[in-house]
Amino acid sequence: MNPKQCPSCGSTNLYQESATIYRCGDCFDKLPTGGMVDAPPTKVYGTSKQNSQAGTFGNWKNLITGIMVAWLVLGSSAITYYQKLKSGLSFTQEEETISIPLDPNLESEEITPEGEFQYTTALPDTIGNVYIVGKFTNKSGHQLLMPKFTVDLLNEEGHSIVTNVGYAEKNTVSDGESVSFQVLVEKAPIYANFEIHVTATTIQNDINKPKLLLKQIDFKQNKYKEVVITGKIQNKGDTTTNFTRITCLLIDKQENTVDYATVSLEKEDFLPKESQNFEIIFPRAKQIPNSFYCETDAILKENTKN
Repeated sequence: MNPKQCPSCGSTNLYQESATIYRCGDCFDKLPTGGMVDAPPTKVYGTSKQNSQAGTFGNWKNLITGIMVAWLVLGSSAITYYQKLKSGLSFTQEEETISIPLDPNLESEEITPEGEFQYTTALPDTIGNVYIVGKFTNKSGHQLLMPKFTVDLLNEEGHSIVTNVGYAEKNTVSDGESVSFQVLVEKAPIYANFEIHVTATTIQNDINKPKLLLKQIDFKQNKYKEVVITGKIQNKGDTTTNFTRITCLLIDKQENTVDYATVSLEKEDFLPKESQNFEIIFPRAKQIPNSFYCETDAILKENTKN
């Protein structure tokens, strides 16, 4: 019996950790005081160096396994918490979206506004579509929000065979103000005539609108014999505008629209008091028209008013 053997693994690789504690250098078990063992060691199958290494490897294996299990538990908890947090945020956002209240003081209503149509024409394209275009002057006594134009194509008996809708080129139309419109009828069937109806939502309070001026408008023809309108647009307001666009109708002697086009300024921010040149190409028109109607509109950029 060797009095200096580890009772756990039988190793003789012992060392003094402190004044009263001895420990096995292979399995790291604490030994009785002084490290002296009177009884034979616990039975193990071999006490060679090889078996000591195997015991050490087992301890390290247990340690690594414990670390892996701890990471798995922590990872699972983190994923569960993230999913709950995400679910909670989604629920909150959805709840906020659904619970947005409507302003009871808006006092707006859907009406069929009185007004006058001019230059209304059906313009076909080369692939079978028809564009119903024209100008509408608001005479309803109300300010209108995005007037909607409904077009019915009629057969010989006056019955509607196709119905399509389009919207005004301006966001708001004041009483007495005019606005152009376009309604696309894709793959239009053969028809005898068409009718147009307009509806809109009224706006009780005055809305701050962009103050845009078109000037120096002129006509020319390019090398393809297409009619080109050139001109200048000026922001006369004190607010920057975005999505600034110009729309023009070309009118013949019979006051029918012969072509229609819209162009937007390339520059996103149209600054107060700034002026820019513009050009609009009309591919249908092959000669300078008898007259024209042009308008402009934009969206006021927030937090830029001086």
